[in-house]
Amino acid sequence: MYKIIVFQLLLVLHLNCFFQTAQAMSHDKLLSQKKIVLIAGPKSHGPHAHEYIKTVRLIKTMLDKSNMEGLTSEIHLNGWPEAPSTLDDADLILFITDGRDGHLFSDVPFMTEDRMKIMQKQMDRGCGISLIHFSTFASDHYGKKILEWGGGYFDWQDDLGERNWYSAIKTMESKLVFQNPNHPIVSGLAPFVLKDEFYYNIRFQEGDDRVQLIAEVPELEGRTGSGNTVAWALEREDGGRGFSTTMGHFFSNWENDNFRKMLLNGIVWAAGAEVPMEGVVAKFYKDQEVTQHLFQKSRKALILTGNHHPAHPWEKTSLQVKSIIEENTAFFVDISTNIEDLSQYDLEDYDALILNYANWEDPKPLSDGSKKSFVNYLKDGGGLIVLHFANGAFHFSLPNAENSDWPEYRNIVSRVWDHHSDSGHDKYGEFMVKVSRHKHPITSGVEDFLTIDELYFNQKGERFIEPLLTAKSNITGKEEPLAWVYNYGKGRVFQTLLGHDVKSFSVKQFRKVLSNAVNWVAEENED
Repeated sequence: MYKIIVFQLLLVLHLNCFFQTAQAMSHDKLLSQKKIVLIAGPKSHGPHAHEYIKTVRLIKTMLDKSNMEGLTSEIHLNGWPEAPSTLDDADLILFITDGRDGHLFSDVPFMTEDRMKIMQKQMDRGCGISLIHFSTFASDHYGKKILEWGGGYFDWQDDLGERNWYSAIKTMESKLVFQNPNHPIVSGLAPFVLKDEFYYNIRFQEGDDRVQLIAEVPELEGRTGSGNTVAWALEREDGGRGFSTTMGHFFSNWENDNFRKMLLNGIVWAAGAEVPMEGVVAKFYKDQEVTQHLFQKSRKALILTGNHHPAHPWEKTSLQVKSIIEENTAFFVDISTNIEDLSQYDLEDYDALILNYANWEDPKPLSDGSKKSFVNYLKDGGGLIVLHFANGAFHFSLPNAENSDWPEYRNIVSRVWDHHSDSGHDKYGEFMVKVSRHKHPITSGVEDFLTIDELYFNQKGERFIEPLLTAKSNITGKEEPLAWVYNYGKGRVFQTLLGHDVKSFSVKQFRKVLSNAVNWVAEENED
């Protein structure tokens, strides 16, 4: 009997020990899980510089495929999360956005009174913060908070936007030297050479022993002992950490093994994770590889939309077009509401452009840079889809057109709406669309269909077109062309006059046309 009791006691103790160990292991595992929120702002520079969206997508891909375990990350665009509550359990909030520049650019997107209150809430609970390149810019007002949260900021304007040039900028190629070679952020690194747009003379809080200087460029000749610093870290009493760097102007620098490792080390460290002795190991991934990893898509298209028109809900229809293409093709689709992204984005990343845009009552002309990028993209073989009233863009007959007319656009878009002539449309409503070329890849598997739309007629252009789709106008009494294809340089173009609103894009056969069209324009010409 005694032996049985002893055995039972030993068993209980063993099981208790087992469960305590399991709980501890579970707790440790929980503690090792780190959530990183990556926030990108809208583009404001040309291709290859300030690539905010490409950068956060690349960072997530690299972290996902790195030697780090227990890290999760999520991406938010436009400078702030759609649902700020996602920040409530974040271990690190990283910003790569525009910064404070009262003369040229908008303020840092998160630096508003309401958003800073949300950020304060996250910092108070020990969340980390990371600011990359331009997002280190701050006004004096918000800069005081950044000093507390992350240790330093780029200070060159007062709250009124008057330049005081405390901080400075210089683009150069130089060797980076580590100021704190024993810091975890430097793990696995050796001094390296980098060409970048370096910001220096960063505003640090005097006497703040929490700040840890990480890397400097000796050739910058800063005005203080820390003036050459281009990367720094901070540990707060609440347990939160900060890592910031003024580097990151050129997207190509991510291909540099040492640059990539240092920034990933900094991100991981600021999230509160342990940096491996060899540092964070992650290769550089090309845009197509990133797209495949994040979206399981092999190709990309860009929709250019926006600009208000009372009858054309472009933002709604663009979301619908995105959904149609992604559901039925191997394309992932980005949406831009800024037509000047034609010169901001690297168009080589995209196999097709989709215009769902017209500058209605907008006299601002398209910039020369965007015109050049658009033309070169098409002449070099890029694909283009022109939807509905996009044929009315950049035309002298538009209300208040002023200087927005672009004659070459009438060569890119073979049929245009001329408000000074007899261009028009039947009353919005139901009509039958006929397939007039059954053997073309775009109409493959497409049958005549009933739609609800605007039936355009008398669109102007000299180029010969052979319609893929037609419909009989009640006004002209003729079969009016509604879709066709042609070449501009080496580029393939599909133009359709359909697509007035969400009802039009809900028609099954038209959805098939669009899906076929994006595949067709993205293919290289056989000749």
